[in-house]
Amino acid sequence: MGLMGLMGLMVGGCAAVKPGADAFVVRTEQAQTVAAATFDFVLRMDQANRGMWQTNAPAFHDFCEWLRTPTAYGAALNVPRCVVMQLQVDDLKLSYQAAKTAGNSNALFLAVAVLGTAVNQSASWSNIVTAPVR
Repeated sequence: MGLMGLMGLMVGGCAAVKPGADAFVVRTEQAQTVAAATFDFVLRMDQANRGMWQTNAPAFHDFCEWLRTPTAYGAALNVPRCVVMQLQVDDLKLSYQAAKTAGNSNALFLAVAVLGTAVNQSASWSNIVTAPVR
């Protein structure tokens, strides 16, 4: 999901936002759901046959390795990058819900944009690696 797709999700989305719900939070949660499913799919696809992907689609495999890269999160040092991105969005979402300031909303929007960029790349790879061979 690129920035335009992210903005579409954040502004319009596919589903209606219930009256009284914070649209920003709802769209953030939708982006988190898409991210979790998309990352899980591409990582499972790569994990199923890492050697084959490393040899035949090294860019895909390298991207999956980038998602898996151990990253610091709080006191933990070995959290996969894709999980850290999701946790950061969740942390910022909670901060935004606690105090709806411009700083909190901007930080959350930026974190969702970063997450969306990784999701967009993951979705592109999922289309490529699952395309039928002709």
